[in-house]
Amino acid sequence: MLSQDELRARFEERVVRAGRMPPDPRDAGRVGAVAVLRDFSPGTFARSAVAFAREARGTRGMRGTRGDWAAAWYAGFTRTIFLAGDPRNLLERHPCRHLDPDGDIAWYGPGPLADHGALRRLLRPFQGPLGVAVPFVQEIPLDGGEAAGSGLALLEVSAAGLPVEDYLVNVNHLLAEAVLDGLLDGTGRLLIRHVAHEPDPPAGYDRIRVTADPRTPGRLRAHACLRVG
Repeated sequence: MLSQDELRARFEERVVRAGRMPPDPRDAGRVGAVAVLRDFSPGTFARSAVAFAREARGTRGMRGTRGDWAAAWYAGFTRTIFLAGDPRNLLERHPCRHLDPDGDIAWYGPGPLADHGALRRLLRPFQGPLGVAVPFVQEIPLDGGEAAGSGLALLEVSAAGLPVEDYLVNVNHLLAEAVLDGLLDGTGRLLIRHVAHEPDPPAGYDRIRVTADPRTPGRLRAHACLRVG
């Protein structure tokens, strides 16, 4: 388990990375993404989150019109709203940017959240049962065209007693920011592992998801870590 000093350092590194891409002040607080989920499965969600972030990043990196919104999304800590619904019933009136091949998840944005006000009023927030499967191990292929490759990444998540909605937030932040940083370029497979304890980051880990510990005020907690290659 990482010390509080190490966790604080990882948290501050994330703040610095986001600060390197300051959005237009008019975008502050209003840029984000929306995901509509029919159901939840760890593999489908991780695959879809990576594919969406790769599309948002664009083939030219974080420049140009698409890249500007991706940079603003990153600067806003990849804020994403998760809604419950069937994407198949929404696409005619609410076309999405990315639809998972199974049709279970539709992604909108990143861009002004006001653009999706009608969708947010139509659907309720996605909520699931307390607890995500532990232990759990699954290797999945990642979509992404030129950004995909033969490399393998490891995602380890502290999932015991974790509500699904918190799982979505933690995993999406970790994967989306890794994609926008180019960290997952050349990665075509992801090994997902759920553990009952705080993850013990493997040697050479590349990213760690750190937030305030909801159970212990004033302390930080590691929720997930990512190792690439």
